[in-house]
Amino acid sequence: MESRNSITILSHLTAWSLFGFILLFYPPLTWSITVPTNFWIKQALNLLIMIGIFYANALYVAPKLLFERKGKVVFGIWLAGIVVAFLAVARVIELKLEVLADMSKIMNKAPKDPFRLDFHLFMIMLLVMVISTSLALARRWQADAQTRERIEKQHIASELSFLKAQINPHFFFNTLNNIYSLTYSDVPVSREAILKLSRMMRYVLYDTLGDSVPLKQELSFLKDYIALMALRLHECTTLEFSEPVPDKDYWIAPMLLLPFVENAFKHGSSAMQHSKIQIELKVTDGSLSLRVFNHIAHENDGFQLDQGGIGLANTRKRLELLYDNRHTLVTREDAGNRTYEVLLTLKLDRENAGHIAEPV
Repeated sequence: MESRNSITILSHLTAWSLFGFILLFYPPLTWSITVPTNFWIKQALNLLIMIGIFYANALYVAPKLLFERKGKVVFGIWLAGIVVAFLAVARVIELKLEVLADMSKIMNKAPKDPFRLDFHLFMIMLLVMVISTSLALARRWQADAQTRERIEKQHIASELSFLKAQINPHFFFNTLNNIYSLTYSDVPVSREAILKLSRMMRYVLYDTLGDSVPLKQELSFLKDYIALMALRLHECTTLEFSEPVPDKDYWIAPMLLLPFVENAFKHGSSAMQHSKIQIELKVTDGSLSLRVFNHIAHENDGFQLDQGGIGLANTRKRLELLYDNRHTLVTREDAGNRTYEVLLTLKLDRENAGHIAEPV
């Protein structure tokens, strides 16, 4: 933080040094006369006054007036008044230091009218106020953008918590019922199912508290979820799952892939007609691709694919915020053949992305 503040102060000092030199000090150096010392003192005082007005306007006046309902008129009056006041003070400084008289002697000309507008100084001051006001607007827009981003992140954290809350009771108890049935017919499978359920619950409750998790953990969770959901499928439904083997260690937002898979099981399983669920996952060169295909069971007439879980619409929001310009998402629905397909590709992180949002 201290380093950042030092850089900011240094950048401001550099900007003002260049500004003052180019607009106030360099032009007199090109004149064919030797400028008196009091002239340079006058230029330096003008620059100091400009700097004071610049920061007073950028940090206090503009933020207070520009963003109020009736403040724009008052700000316009302030803008005109401060420019006029500056020109008046600059003229008084000239007269007190006798700059006009000394310059007229050097140039062998009659002294300038003290009430004449210094157009060059007027334009410089106008430029200072424009830049100052623009800086105030930029700071406000940046603050608003950060506020919106913080709200979005909190919204995402809430969605993730909602997903966890939904998985815990509904999925948990349905799976327990299936495992209970297995204890009468296939004890080894029931034991394996209990182990998978235990891993999933640990992952949901503890490992997803941050905003990034190792990809291997996310894939393991998804694999366990698919295996447990397969216990509930009827013979009419065919399940195909292609498991990836990541070439390196990657990180991903937790439970980002689940809504697509959950959606397929919700609308693709059928007890009365043949249907298929296909889940294909690939990880190559730092990119993850997911394809989820499912038939839409006839008993799901009136379905809405964006319902259930946190929904595909909310998942899109998570992708846009967490993987902006690093993902593509395509959904295809064939009403005639009653099929639905999701194609997702995203660029994975090689390092932990940190805590994007605090868990709710």
